[in-house]
Amino acid sequence: MASDIPVDRFVAHHDPDASLKSWIEHIEPVFEVRSLPGTHVGPSVKMQSYNLGTVLVGEISAPTQALERTARKAAIQGLDHVLIQFYESGSSLIRTDRSEATVSPSDFVVYDLSQPVAVSSSAVTATNILLPRALLGNRTGLVSALHGSVFSTAHDKGAELFACYLRRLVASCDDLDAHHVPNLAEAAASLCATALPNWAADGVAERRATLKVRAFIHDNLGTPELGPEMICARFGLSRATLYRQFAADDGVQNYIRNCRLAQAMRLLTEPAEEGRPRISSIAYATGFSDDRSFSRAFKRRYGCLPRDAAAERAAGSPRVQPDDTLGDWIRRLGL
Repeated sequence: MASDIPVDRFVAHHDPDASLKSWIEHIEPVFEVRSLPGTHVGPSVKMQSYNLGTVLVGEISAPTQALERTARKAAIQGLDHVLIQFYESGSSLIRTDRSEATVSPSDFVVYDLSQPVAVSSSAVTATNILLPRALLGNRTGLVSALHGSVFSTAHDKGAELFACYLRRLVASCDDLDAHHVPNLAEAAASLCATALPNWAADGVAERRATLKVRAFIHDNLGTPELGPEMICARFGLSRATLYRQFAADDGVQNYIRNCRLAQAMRLLTEPAEEGRPRISSIAYATGFSDDRSFSRAFKRRYGCLPRDAAAERAAGSPRVQPDDTLGDWIRRLGL
């Protein structure tokens, strides 16, 4: 008896050009895709994703390609999700703002979907899990530091167990009874949290300690005085401690600025009944002292002026394909 678990599948067309176009549209909810000289979307290119309610799992056979998740895309989507892939074959070069790593067969790679990343990839087969960050429990503080990092199953029994479970779960989805799904999804999230490595070394304990600081920052983005002095006074921290906690983010000031700009992008692009938003109002609402400095910072971060982002919103929301099942699942995951 076939399972009634929702499934989204990509299957290549006979026409290579049509297949490439369809593939790009299928991956677009997560990554922008650019073809490379070796890119060929033939019959071996496949992707299927299963919606288990709280997590998405699936498998992919991808062509040679370049992928990018831009800061602008991450800000517009506002996702607080984690994508973890286990490579069966092929390899990729992962570049973030802070690091560069190569992922190979039997490796996991971690993507924090709130951050930008670029990927150059050979033909790859992999097993995927995508879940809201909150499902990782007390490991949520690790995700930001682990973005773009790679860890292997070779010498880690926890990672090996997670890989085995994930692969078996995906292979069974077409035959599962729906009443089993919630417990299986919970087990997948729990194993995922357990498998995440602890080797952010000296920074892990401190990064966990920054969770309250980060929550405070997000709650006070509209406060112009928000900065190191205000945070140190509020939490009784020294500047040296605060610097260490945000070293991976290029400092707390940089973290605050990027959070403000991400919030501004969401305000500029979210659907609303009223007309085009005033740029100065958005600037002041996100803690900038004037619209000129706001516009300069916004363009450096996203490559366009705030008025251009607002104009895109005014022209209408992004087109959603009639079969945009995967994109809709990702947007609704965790709600």
